[in-house]
Amino acid sequence: MKQAYARRLYDAVMKNFLVSESTMAFLEFFPRRPEDRDTCYLFSYFGVAGMMYRAIKAGQEDVREPYRKLIENFVYYQDGQMPQGQSKYHSERGSSPKSGHGPCFFDDNIWVARNLLCAYEVFGASSYIEEAKKIVAYTYTAWDWDLGGLVWCEQGLTDQATEQELERGLSANACCILVNAWLYQLTGEKSYLEWADRFYQFCKQMQDPVTKIYYNGVHTLLQNGHRQAGDVNKDLYSYNSGSMILADLLLFDITKDSSYEQDAWQAAHATHEAFLQKNSNGTREYKDFIWFTAIWAEGFAELEKRDASRTTEYREVFEEMLTHGIQNCERFDGLIPHDCARDWRPDEDVYDRLLLTHCANAEMAFLLS
Repeated sequence: MKQAYARRLYDAVMKNFLVSESTMAFLEFFPRRPEDRDTCYLFSYFGVAGMMYRAIKAGQEDVREPYRKLIENFVYYQDGQMPQGQSKYHSERGSSPKSGHGPCFFDDNIWVARNLLCAYEVFGASSYIEEAKKIVAYTYTAWDWDLGGLVWCEQGLTDQATEQELERGLSANACCILVNAWLYQLTGEKSYLEWADRFYQFCKQMQDPVTKIYYNGVHTLLQNGHRQAGDVNKDLYSYNSGSMILADLLLFDITKDSSYEQDAWQAAHATHEAFLQKNSNGTREYKDFIWFTAIWAEGFAELEKRDASRTTEYREVFEEMLTHGIQNCERFDGLIPHDCARDWRPDEDVYDRLLLTHCANAEMAFLLS
């Protein structure tokens, strides 16, 4: 895929969603409607960070300064009342630094930590490592020593939690593998590798023993104030397997244990089989929420570096998706739809107006360029 296509998608995101260059504030939706929120959620904000990181990795050097500013302005989502040595981020942006508000999700927080480590790779600022370590320390406080894993959000630690809030999802726990293993590489501190293995062993509960696909999480049953393990939630999202592929490859690089690499290739095949869809217009796509597909694309890209002969069909599908969108569906000076292998959704649908959608399309294009 031509890098010029990826850059066009990136430029369209910045033109249509960025509302404050000085504080790097973004809209959640474009075109914006009167009922829409003024700034994006944390989830979307680190989606922008991922897009920028991939742009820089692809050689777009002029993105470095906007990326640095965006990373520094995560502070608008940060909690200002944390104990020493811990840090956490809220789902909604505050009006000033360290005034974040709204629920705190463990998956959001560990993804912030991952983005900080990506920023360290780009800039070499040790402050990013230190902040990532504080976020990790916060996640450890929520580890369930009896059942294993982290629940979805802080509300899931209470006796009033809903089924969803109680679920120990793969999204947070798999990213914890990545962040802890990366911190081990950067610091040499053995405890991080021990935590990475602890999270990894928990996440393996969510893998189908036959197909090798990774499911969404493990339910937690709350009875009279006591927590018990429930069934595996077998909902399928491609970023779960994508995250585990990335975790497998990182742990393989650290330990040289070939079982991790074998698992990565098995999970990739399973993800391809589970999400591949052939459309009536002749295109193929990986059908899922597009930002989830982008994490699967990250896993594919890491596998391609190791053996491109085994990833040819995966690349073909990703390129078909994006090429169709770029050549047939462009609007607003470069944006393409969520269902880029097909077309725009009805005007009332939020997916085509969502910041995460367009960050994901740009990120995948840079990965393929």
